[in-house]
Amino acid sequence: MVPAAPADTATAVTRVREIIFLGSGTSACIPVIPCITSDYEACKTCKLSLTPEGSKNRRRNTSLLVRIDHADGSERNIVIDCGKTFLESATEVFVKHKVKSIDAVLLTHGHADAMLGLDDLRQWTSSFDVTIPIYCDSETLEVVTRTFPYLADTSFATGSGVVTQLEFHAIDSSFAPFECHGIEFLPLRVEHGTHSDGSPFYFTGFRFDDVSYLSDVSRIPDETRPLIEGSRLLIIDALKWTSFSSHFGYWDALEEVRRFRPQRAIFTDISHYMVHSELELQAKKVLAEEGLVADPAYDGMVVPLL
Repeated sequence: MVPAAPADTATAVTRVREIIFLGSGTSACIPVIPCITSDYEACKTCKLSLTPEGSKNRRRNTSLLVRIDHADGSERNIVIDCGKTFLESATEVFVKHKVKSIDAVLLTHGHADAMLGLDDLRQWTSSFDVTIPIYCDSETLEVVTRTFPYLADTSFATGSGVVTQLEFHAIDSSFAPFECHGIEFLPLRVEHGTHSDGSPFYFTGFRFDDVSYLSDVSRIPDETRPLIEGSRLLIIDALKWTSFSSHFGYWDALEEVRRFRPQRAIFTDISHYMVHSELELQAKKVLAEEGLVADPAYDGMVVPLL
């Protein structure tokens, strides 16, 4: 066998090849167990999620895999959010698409559906003897430190098992762009509901390769809007048909698509109040009437970017 020629690093460029949705659902996931164990007839989504024809309704915690063709000829993989269902998602998606490494993790906020899977990263750090960099804002880092003190500082480990080797990087308070494996990530600061005192709870989305990712958002501040303008792909929160205190509803998200007019929008963080096939029908209607591409995400969905 003739060995492959090395990449011409003088002309090769680092670019995002594709993104894969590791999860497209809320913190509760789908199916909601009481919906499938009781006689509750109002929820079609959860029961459909257990059928072959309705499998796109089965939704894990919202998460994204960013696959990069690096200029050095290697592949790099960056995960955005590592929540409660991360291991289940990786078992399915990583095997199917032959994903062999996790080279960095970006956390959007300090909720369970975004960061409780961090401990599962030990499978990668121990198997390959590597340290995985974690990027998040200072508020999220504080939550991670309280939740997983032994991950933030391995001196807190009891010595009873292998500790995941993570290297935390706090996103600069100015939310300036930063580079991760040759790709520039621009933090997008948006609101995701409020704290108990009424002050905004902030979520850090990301723009990369003309993709803007806002999986949990209830309001986009005026100062963030210019950072999203011109995105060719907008991935945005659409929890249910109606508005919610800490999330966009479908019509809120669609209004943002009308404002930003990306080449394509994909709705994610979808609850069991919406059936995937009904969202697909609505997407066809919006395309026919307004010329906007606004599709629902589903777990395992692959979006090529080259």
